[in-house]
Amino acid sequence: MTAEPFPGGKIQTMSEPVDHGPSRPFFTTVVPMAVFLAGSLLEPVPSGGGLAGTLGIPYAAYPIVYSIRLVATLIAVAACRGSLAGWLGKPAWWPPLVGLALALPWIVLSGLQREAGFGSLLGERSGFDPFAEFGEGSWQAWAFLAVRLVGLVVVTPIVEELFLRGFLMRVVVQEDFWTVPFGLLTVTSAATCAVYAVASHPAEAVAAVGWFAIVSGIAAATRAPIDPILAHAATNLAIGIYVLATGAWWLM
Repeated sequence: MTAEPFPGGKIQTMSEPVDHGPSRPFFTTVVPMAVFLAGSLLEPVPSGGGLAGTLGIPYAAYPIVYSIRLVATLIAVAACRGSLAGWLGKPAWWPPLVGLALALPWIVLSGLQREAGFGSLLGERSGFDPFAEFGEGSWQAWAFLAVRLVGLVVVTPIVEELFLRGFLMRVVVQEDFWTVPFGLLTVTSAATCAVYAVASHPAEAVAAVGWFAIVSGIAAATRAPIDPILAHAATNLAIGIYVLATGAWWLM
Protein backbone atom coordinates (compact mmCIF):
# COMPACT_ATOMS: atom_id res chain seq x y z
CA MET A 1 0.00 0.00 0.00
CA THR A 2 1.28 3.48 -0.82
CA ALA A 3 0.10 6.85 0.32
CA GLU A 4 0.46 10.17 -1.48
CA PRO A 5 -0.66 13.64 -0.45
CA PHE A 6 -3.41 15.45 -2.25
CA PRO A 7 -2.74 19.12 -2.94
CA GLY A 8 -3.09 20.86 0.39
CA GLY A 9 -1.66 17.92 2.32
CA LYS A 10 -4.54 15.42 2.42
CA ILE A 11 -3.60 11.77 2.53
CA GLN A 12 -4.63 9.66 -0.44
CA THR A 13 -4.47 5.88 -0.14
CA MET A 14 -3.96 3.99 -3.35
CA SER A 15 -5.27 0.56 -2.44
CA GLU A 16 -7.73 0.90 0.43
CA PRO A 17 -10.34 3.36 1.72
CA VAL A 18 -9.43 6.02 4.24
CA ASP A 19 -9.94 4.99 7.86
CA HIS A 20 -12.33 7.50 9.43
CA GLY A 21 -12.74 5.70 12.74
CA PRO A 22 -13.32 5.84 15.60
CA SER A 23 -16.53 7.85 15.51
CA ARG A 24 -15.29 10.32 18.16
CA PRO A 25 -11.59 10.31 17.27
CA PHE A 26 -10.13 12.82 19.72
CA PHE A 27 -12.25 11.76 22.69
CA THR A 28 -11.53 8.09 22.12
CA THR A 29 -7.79 8.26 21.51
CA VAL A 30 -6.73 11.06 23.85
CA VAL A 31 -9.07 11.31 26.85
CA PRO A 32 -8.41 7.84 28.36
CA MET A 33 -4.66 8.45 28.12
CA ALA A 34 -5.05 11.89 29.70
CA VAL A 35 -6.89 10.36 32.66
CA PHE A 36 -4.31 7.59 32.92
CA LEU A 37 -1.38 10.04 32.95
CA ALA A 38 -3.07 12.44 35.36
CA GLY A 39 -3.49 9.59 37.83
CA SER A 40 0.17 8.64 37.51
CA LEU A 41 1.23 12.06 38.80
CA LEU A 42 -0.23 11.19 42.20
CA GLU A 43 1.45 7.80 42.52
CA PRO A 44 4.10 7.78 45.26
CA VAL A 45 7.60 6.47 44.57
CA PRO A 46 10.18 4.96 46.96
CA SER A 47 12.30 8.11 47.08
CA GLY A 48 9.32 10.19 48.18
CA GLY A 49 9.77 12.59 45.29
CA GLY A 50 7.41 13.89 42.65
CA LEU A 51 4.02 15.48 43.10
CA ALA A 52 2.94 12.73 45.47
CA GLY A 53 5.85 13.54 47.76
CA THR A 54 5.05 17.24 47.62
CA LEU A 55 1.45 16.48 48.61
CA GLY A 56 2.61 14.21 51.42
CA ILE A 57 1.22 10.98 49.94
CA PRO A 58 3.19 8.12 51.54
CA TYR A 59 4.61 5.22 49.55
CA ALA A 60 2.36 2.83 51.49
CA ALA A 61 -0.65 4.53 49.88
CA TYR A 62 0.39 3.36 46.40
CA PRO A 63 -2.25 0.57 46.18
CA ILE A 64 -5.07 3.01 46.97
CA VAL A 65 -3.82 5.67 44.54
CA TYR A 66 -3.21 3.12 41.78
CA SER A 67 -6.64 1.55 42.25
CA ILE A 68 -8.35 4.96 41.99
CA ARG A 69 -6.32 5.72 38.87
CA LEU A 70 -7.31 2.40 37.35
CA VAL A 71 -11.02 2.86 38.05
CA ALA A 72 -10.99 6.39 36.61
CA THR A 73 -9.26 5.17 33.46
CA LEU A 74 -11.66 2.25 33.05
CA ILE A 75 -14.56 4.69 33.26
CA ALA A 76 -12.97 6.78 30.51
CA VAL A 77 -12.43 3.69 28.33
CA ALA A 78 -16.00 2.52 28.97
CA ALA A 79 -17.27 5.92 27.83
CA CYS A 80 -15.48 5.32 24.52
CA ARG A 81 -16.73 1.79 23.90
CA GLY A 82 -19.38 2.89 21.41
CA SER A 83 -16.80 4.72 19.32
CA LEU A 84 -14.43 1.76 19.40
CA ALA A 85 -17.01 -0.79 18.28
CA GLY A 86 -16.36 -1.74 14.70
CA TRP A 87 -13.06 0.16 14.51
CA LEU A 88 -10.69 -2.11 16.43
CA GLY A 89 -11.04 -4.79 13.75
CA LYS A 90 -10.58 -8.54 13.86
CA PRO A 91 -7.40 -9.76 15.51
CA ALA A 92 -4.77 -11.70 13.61
CA TRP A 93 -3.38 -14.81 15.26
CA TRP A 94 0.29 -13.86 15.28
CA PRO A 95 0.66 -10.41 16.99
CA PRO A 96 0.23 -11.83 20.53
CA LEU A 97 2.98 -14.35 19.79
CA VAL A 98 5.29 -11.56 18.68
CA GLY A 99 4.36 -9.67 21.82
CA LEU A 100 5.30 -12.63 24.00
CA ALA A 101 8.64 -13.00 22.23
CA LEU A 102 9.40 -9.29 22.69
CA ALA A 103 9.23 -9.61 26.47
CA LEU A 104 12.66 -11.28 26.58
CA PRO A 105 14.65 -8.50 24.87
CA TRP A 106 12.71 -5.93 26.92
CA ILE A 107 13.75 -7.62 30.19
CA VAL A 108 17.37 -8.16 29.11
CA LEU A 109 17.94 -4.69 27.64
CA SER A 110 16.19 -2.98 30.56
CA GLY A 111 18.40 -4.90 32.97
CA LEU A 112 21.54 -3.89 31.09
CA GLN A 113 20.48 -0.25 31.07
CA ARG A 114 19.79 -0.42 34.79
CA GLU A 115 23.19 -1.98 35.48
CA ALA A 116 24.88 0.68 33.35
CA GLY A 117 23.39 3.29 35.65
CA PHE A 118 21.61 5.49 33.13
CA GLY A 119 18.01 5.11 34.07
CA SER A 120 15.20 7.57 34.32
CA LEU A 121 15.91 11.28 34.24
CA LEU A 122 12.21 12.07 34.21
CA GLY A 123 11.08 10.09 37.23
CA GLU A 124 11.14 6.61 38.69
CA ARG A 125 8.90 3.58 38.69
CA SER A 126 7.00 2.74 41.84
CA GLY A 127 8.44 -0.77 41.97
CA PHE A 128 5.78 -1.58 44.56
CA ASP A 129 6.12 -5.11 45.97
CA PRO A 130 2.77 -6.02 47.58
CA PHE A 131 4.24 -9.04 49.33
CA ALA A 132 6.89 -6.90 51.04
CA GLU A 133 4.28 -4.34 52.09
CA PHE A 134 1.40 -6.63 53.09
CA GLY A 135 3.22 -9.84 53.93
CA GLU A 136 3.79 -13.08 52.06
CA GLY A 137 0.57 -14.91 51.35
CA SER A 138 -1.70 -12.13 52.62
CA TRP A 139 -5.00 -11.64 50.83
CA GLN A 140 -4.29 -7.91 50.53
CA ALA A 141 -1.12 -8.64 48.55
CA TRP A 142 -2.88 -10.99 46.15
CA ALA A 143 -5.86 -8.67 45.81
CA PHE A 144 -3.66 -5.74 44.84
CA LEU A 145 -1.58 -7.94 42.55
CA ALA A 146 -4.79 -8.79 40.67
CA VAL A 147 -5.60 -5.08 40.36
CA ARG A 148 -2.05 -4.34 39.21
CA LEU A 149 -2.19 -7.05 36.54
CA VAL A 150 -5.48 -5.69 35.20
CA GLY A 151 -3.78 -2.34 34.81
CA LEU A 152 -0.67 -3.87 33.25
CA VAL A 153 -2.30 -6.32 30.84
CA VAL A 154 -5.66 -4.70 30.03
CA VAL A 155 -5.76 -0.97 30.68
CA THR A 156 -2.23 0.12 29.75
CA PRO A 157 -2.19 -1.58 26.32
CA ILE A 158 -5.57 -0.10 25.40
CA VAL A 159 -4.97 3.51 26.42
CA GLU A 160 -1.35 3.66 25.27
CA GLU A 161 -1.94 2.11 21.87
CA LEU A 162 -5.06 4.19 21.21
CA PHE A 163 -3.11 7.33 22.05
CA LEU A 164 0.20 6.56 20.34
CA ARG A 165 -0.94 4.82 17.17
CA GLY A 166 -4.52 6.05 17.06
CA PHE A 167 -3.68 9.72 17.65
CA LEU A 168 -0.05 10.81 18.01
CA MET A 169 1.51 8.95 15.07
CA ARG A 170 -1.36 10.10 12.83
CA VAL A 171 -1.67 13.72 13.92
CA VAL A 172 1.98 14.40 13.02
CA VAL A 173 1.12 13.31 9.46
CA GLN A 174 -2.15 15.22 9.15
CA GLU A 175 -3.88 17.60 11.57
CA ASP A 176 -7.26 15.96 10.92
CA PHE A 177 -5.70 12.68 11.97
CA TRP A 178 -8.86 10.62 11.54
CA THR A 179 -8.33 10.87 7.77
CA VAL A 180 -4.93 9.18 8.05
CA PRO A 181 -5.16 5.39 7.62
CA PHE A 182 -4.35 3.54 10.81
CA GLY A 183 -0.91 1.96 10.63
CA LEU A 184 0.46 4.34 7.99
CA LEU A 185 4.19 4.75 8.60
CA THR A 186 6.11 7.82 7.50
CA VAL A 187 9.52 9.12 8.55
CA THR A 188 7.77 11.65 10.79
CA SER A 189 5.45 9.15 12.46
CA ALA A 190 8.29 6.66 13.01
CA ALA A 191 10.46 9.37 14.57
CA THR A 192 7.55 10.46 16.77
CA CYS A 193 7.14 6.88 17.96
CA ALA A 194 10.84 6.71 18.89
CA VAL A 195 10.65 9.99 20.83
CA TYR A 196 7.53 8.78 22.63
CA ALA A 197 9.25 5.51 23.52
CA VAL A 198 12.16 7.28 25.22
CA ALA A 199 10.00 9.94 26.91
CA SER A 200 7.47 7.48 28.31
CA HIS A 201 9.94 4.75 29.30
CA PRO A 202 13.22 6.54 30.14
CA ALA A 203 14.41 3.78 32.47
CA GLU A 204 13.98 1.26 29.62
CA ALA A 205 14.72 3.60 26.71
CA VAL A 206 16.89 1.17 24.74
CA ALA A 207 14.34 -1.61 24.93
CA ALA A 208 11.43 0.76 24.36
CA VAL A 209 12.72 2.17 21.07
CA GLY A 210 13.05 -1.29 19.55
CA TRP A 211 9.82 -2.61 21.04
CA PHE A 212 7.68 0.29 19.86
CA ALA A 213 9.25 0.13 16.39
CA ILE A 214 8.36 -3.55 16.01
CA VAL A 215 4.81 -3.04 17.24
CA SER A 216 4.49 -0.17 14.76
CA GLY A 217 5.36 -2.75 12.14
CA ILE A 218 2.51 -4.91 13.39
CA ALA A 219 0.11 -1.97 13.07
CA ALA A 220 1.38 -1.29 9.54
CA ALA A 221 1.05 -4.94 8.57
CA THR A 222 -2.50 -5.59 9.79
CA ARG A 223 -4.02 -2.06 9.85
CA ALA A 224 -6.24 -3.23 12.75
CA PRO A 225 -5.90 -1.35 16.08
CA ILE A 226 -6.69 -4.53 18.01
CA ASP A 227 -3.41 -6.14 16.92
CA PRO A 228 -0.89 -3.74 18.53
CA ILE A 229 -3.13 -3.73 21.61
CA LEU A 230 -2.95 -7.52 21.86
CA ALA A 231 0.80 -7.56 21.18
CA HIS A 232 1.27 -4.97 23.92
CA ALA A 233 -0.91 -6.99 26.31
CA ALA A 234 1.08 -10.16 25.60
CA THR A 235 4.40 -8.45 26.34
CA ASN A 236 3.06 -6.97 29.56
CA LEU A 237 1.61 -10.31 30.64
CA ALA A 238 4.97 -12.03 30.13
CA ILE A 239 6.76 -9.27 32.05
CA GLY A 240 4.22 -9.53 34.86
CA ILE A 241 4.79 -13.28 35.12
CA TYR A 242 8.56 -12.72 35.12
CA VAL A 243 8.30 -10.15 37.91
CA LEU A 244 6.12 -12.45 40.00
CA ALA A 245 8.54 -15.34 39.49
CA THR A 246 11.76 -13.42 40.13
CA GLY A 247 10.78 -10.51 42.35
CA ALA A 248 12.13 -7.96 39.84
CA TRP A 249 9.57 -5.35 40.90
CA TRP A 250 11.73 -2.55 39.47
CA LEU A 251 10.24 -3.49 36.09
CA MET A 252 6.80 -2.37 37.31
